[in-house]
Amino acid sequence: MVALLAAAAALALGGCAAVAGDGDLTGDWAILPKAQVPVPASGVCRANIMSEKSIDWDLALFVAPPVDCKTRHATETYYVGKITDAKAVKSTSPPEYGDAAFKTVYTNCAKQATKFLGDDYHDARVFIAPVLPTDLEWRGEARFYRCEMIELAADGEGIAERAASLKDGLRGKRPAAVQCVNYSDEGDHVEDLRFVPCAKPHLAEYTGTYMPKDGKFPGEDKASDRGAAGCLAVSARYVGMTVAALDAVGGYQWIHDGTSEGLWSIGERGERCYMGSYPGKKRTGSIKGKSPSRW
Repeated sequence: MVALLAAAAALALGGCAAVAGDGDLTGDWAILPKAQVPVPASGVCRANIMSEKSIDWDLALFVAPPVDCKTRHATETYYVGKITDAKAVKSTSPPEYGDAAFKTVYTNCAKQATKFLGDDYHDARVFIAPVLPTDLEWRGEARFYRCEMIELAADGEGIAERAASLKDGLRGKRPAAVQCVNYSDEGDHVEDLRFVPCAKPHLAEYTGTYMPKDGKFPGEDKASDRGAAGCLAVSARYVGMTVAALDAVGGYQWIHDGTSEGLWSIGERGERCYMGSYPGKKRTGSIKGKSPSRW
């Protein structure tokens, strides 16, 4: 017992032996860098980790780990930006849907989407969404946002999973472009506008997007009336006629689909316009530049 204690004492004393040095216990230590939330990468994709195929602002797949875009995925990060709004940056939480700063972020995502695709993103079968830092990341001084793009199987909903990037989808042969649609007729409105190539039987053809001026949301009824009138004008130009000439011929119907008060608040005012025969009947081929009498 005594020997063990003596050995322990010797070890303890040995640990206090003096070593050569300058006597400065702090000057030779490197300062550790400040912990930061890593900025996400662009040009990556994410798989759908949900069973649902619908679209939502809080879609869980946006937090899925990034994968190569050549593998099967549901969403693509096509741009990463930085929140610079002074008021938003100093806020204790990230901007939310409907905030002025969120609108700024969405507007830039829209601009970058057009640049990424090669033409107006409204002409593509896509849904775009900005993904902002979580509350925890925001408290860690993260001020980035990701712009995400999802290919749609139907106008406004339905994830179409893919295994290639959407980049340049509106250039050349425009593989990502909206062409024609089929739908379910519910009396005075239609539902479930499913995208199909115009070479296949379809009920209506995409004729362009109507974009009302920015400003205060006019209310659901007025917005709908303006959307209907705006899309009729867009569709008339598409078939090479005036609205009056279309009315004189008859035999057509048109669809406008898009904006709501919520979407308007973030800067998304575009309404996709479609036109087809009345009564509704399926056809193949395009109606561009053709009077309804020739459909």
